[in-house]
Amino acid sequence: MTAKEFLFVHGQSADNIDIRQSLDMFWRQMRSGLEGNGGMPMIPTYLVNVNRNRIKTGEKRILIDAGGTNFRSALGYFDGGKAHIEKLSKTHMPASDRFLTKEEFYAQIAQNISSLLPDSDKIGFCFSYPVDMGEDVDGTVQPFTKEVKAPEVVGTRVGKETVAACKVIDGKDRKVVVLNDTVATLLGGMATCDERFSAYLGYIYGTGTNVCYIEDAANITKLNLSDGKMLVNTECGTFNGFPRGDFDRLAIARTADPDRQLFEKMTSGKYLADIIYEAFRAAEEGLFVGETHIQPFTLRDVSEFLEGNGLHGMFSDRRDVTAATEICDGLVRRAAKLGAIVNSALAIASCNDKSLPVAIVAEGTTFNKLPGYRKYFEQYLKQILGDYGIDYRILQGEELNLVGTLMATMVLD
Repeated sequence: MTAKEFLFVHGQSADNIDIRQSLDMFWRQMRSGLEGNGGMPMIPTYLVNVNRNRIKTGEKRILIDAGGTNFRSALGYFDGGKAHIEKLSKTHMPASDRFLTKEEFYAQIAQNISSLLPDSDKIGFCFSYPVDMGEDVDGTVQPFTKEVKAPEVVGTRVGKETVAACKVIDGKDRKVVVLNDTVATLLGGMATCDERFSAYLGYIYGTGTNVCYIEDAANITKLNLSDGKMLVNTECGTFNGFPRGDFDRLAIARTADPDRQLFEKMTSGKYLADIIYEAFRAAEEGLFVGETHIQPFTLRDVSEFLEGNGLHGMFSDRRDVTAATEICDGLVRRAAKLGAIVNSALAIASCNDKSLPVAIVAEGTTFNKLPGYRKYFEQYLKQILGDYGIDYRILQGEELNLVGTLMATMVLD
C-alpha cells in the first residue's frame, strides 16, 4: 500500500472530499445561519457599507489584537489614507496557558495596554474568538475556541469589560469597537489595496481558521434589514459538512469539546499535527517497514520535516521517511482543499461582478509557513472558481489585522 492509498482507505485523502457536495452543504448551513435557523453562526458585525471613503486622518486609536496564541497592542492612525502603526508590543494571550477568572482576564488585558491609555479614548479590539455582536459594535463572548481557559468570561461583553478594566487604571471613559480577526483582516486588505474587486473575503488560517465576507443586508433575514452591505463573521470553523476520517476522529476525541468546531479541528494549525500523529501511529501497523519511535510533535516539526529536517529520528528506514513525508504532504493537501472549498463557497455567494476578481485577504502563520499549503490552496481555488468564471487575488500585507482594526474604529466618530 502506498501512502496515498493508506490515507484514502482511512478517509483522510483530499480525494475523499467531494467538491460539489461540500459546496452545497456549506451553502445550506450558511443560509440557515443567515436566517437564524441553526447552521453556522453567520454573526452580523453591524459594520455596514464600510469602505475606503470612511477613512479619516489624524486621531490616534488604541488597537488590540487578541489572537489564538499572541496578544498584541499598538497605537494607530491614518495620514493621507496611509495607516501608521506605533508602539507595537506582543505578549501571550491571557488564559492561553492557565485558568483565569473574569476579573483576572480583563485586568490582564488592561495591564497589557496600560502604557497606551494616555494616548487615546477610542479602542479597536480585534477579538479572535466567537462573540455575539450587538448594534453597539460590542460583543458577548461565546464559548472559547483554541483551548482558552477562562470560562467565567463567557457571556460577558468584551468591549464593556475592557473599558471598565481600563477605567480602574486611569478613571477615563472610552469608546470601543469589537471585531473578529477575519473582519480585521478583510478591512486591512480593503484599506491598503487600491485595486477594484467584486467582493472581499478575510481568511485566517493559523492556530484556528475562519472566514469573513460581505453580505447584502437584506439576505441576513434574522435581522430584518432592508438595504446596505454588512460584514459577516461566518465562524465557519463550526461547519460540520466535511466527512471526517479515522485520524480526525481520534484527534478530535482528545480535544476539550469534541462536538464543536469540527471543520477547524480537521484542518487548522492547532490540530493538524495531532491528525498527522494519529496517521503515523496507524502506519506502524503495516505501512512503515522499519523500527519507528513515534512521539507527539508540533506543526512546526511537521514544517521542518517537509523541508527535509525534523522528525527523522523517529524512523530507522529511509523508506519510512519517504512514506511519512508523503503522509504529511497528503494531509496538508487535504487541509488546503477544505480551505479552498470554504473560501470558494463564499466567493461565489458574494461575487456580484465577474469582470472583477474576488479579493481573498489571507493571514495566519500556518497559511504563510506550512510547506505546500498555499500551493495546494491556490490549485483548488483555480479549479473551483474557474468553473464559475470567477477570478481571484490573494492579498497580504504588513499588520493587516491592526490596520483593519484601525479602519473599524472609524465607526466610533
